[in-house]
Amino acid sequence: MDIDIDHDFGSYAQGHVEKIVQEAPRRRKSPCPISKECGGCALMHVDYKGQIRMKEQILKEALRRYAHYEGPIFPVIKNPDPLQYRNACKLPFGLKDGKVTTGMYARETNDFVPVERCLIHAKGLERARMELNTLIDQSGLPVADKEHPEGLKNLVLKEFDGKIHIVLVTGKMDIPERLVEQILEKSDHAASVWQSIKEPDDPEHELFGRQMLHLGGDMKMTLTLGEFTLNLLPKSFFQLNTKQALALYTLIESWLPDHTDLMVEAYCGIGAISLFAADKAKEIIGIESVEDAVANASENALLNGKENLSFVCQDAATELKRISQKRHVDTLVVDPPRSGLDRTMKDAILKAQPQNLIYVSCNPSTLGKDLDVLQKKYAIECVQPFDFFSQTPHVETAVKLSLKK
Repeated sequence: MDIDIDHDFGSYAQGHVEKIVQEAPRRRKSPCPISKECGGCALMHVDYKGQIRMKEQILKEALRRYAHYEGPIFPVIKNPDPLQYRNACKLPFGLKDGKVTTGMYARETNDFVPVERCLIHAKGLERARMELNTLIDQSGLPVADKEHPEGLKNLVLKEFDGKIHIVLVTGKMDIPERLVEQILEKSDHAASVWQSIKEPDDPEHELFGRQMLHLGGDMKMTLTLGEFTLNLLPKSFFQLNTKQALALYTLIESWLPDHTDLMVEAYCGIGAISLFAADKAKEIIGIESVEDAVANASENALLNGKENLSFVCQDAATELKRISQKRHVDTLVVDPPRSGLDRTMKDAILKAQPQNLIYVSCNPSTLGKDLDVLQKKYAIECVQPFDFFSQTPHVETAVKLSLKK
């Protein structure tokens, strides 16, 4: 293909395809009519087998380049549902032909692209979104813009166990009670409605504002995962692919030693991994910085009868350092954000020296960079990639490491 370079950064460049000279065998016509305009699914034009090969190569190259690792990597655990797999979505509000709707911003722009149908959202989410678009447009509520930040900003939907939970992210405005009633009555499987009020002084990079209001329906979101029941609040994070999350947590449980005195799960979220690991450790401590998630994790431990689990709302590095100064941590599981482990966390791990370390990553580049540091004291035993996010280049990876003798 012919490529025009848009930006040359010295060590790498960015550009766009000007002309396809010869199509690759794995190229296909995108099943999504707006994939080019939206840009959310960068691999929609590649068939599934080709996507898996690309992800294997992305991970292999990242580990080779950053961690100098050229050892074995297990085959990708494929997504059983390459389409309609996402259990949640967050879409900005915008206007189409004067009507309120939801969509996406084109990649690296503020250009709103209305999305009539998203192929990777679960069917229930899309049915509910279409109904909500109509109800919200009929309500007359305004869409937020720079001049009027008090309007509608984003629509967040989450589907667990066939129930749809709705969060309207807005500026400082009132949501009419009648609209809430209509949503719960008319939207397919709508179980709860929440409003997150995001004001100008709230962190810009955060999706939700500081204030979260329950407007109607269920007070909690409930998810069945394997043999466990999990409760969530709107700000609590859970993996966007429920089936693959179950596969990942089952694998992690199988990697854990049968007898562990103390296990720590850093960035534990609502405590799902700790629940799966509960029967293999005398005690498990989860660390999480989001208060709602810690509350959910503690509740989930009680709900599932796991009395050996406890959870702390704290910075991961700070709390791991504090725990390891008093006690020996036998096993550590980390599942950091895309930015990976910060320097203080890597230092804390190398000082604590747990015998067993499991690193769950959603970013091969930061994974490779972190493993490069951790390999000072740890040996990589297993690398298992998962396809959580089909039609995109993202790769979820679990790595099992052990302390060098």
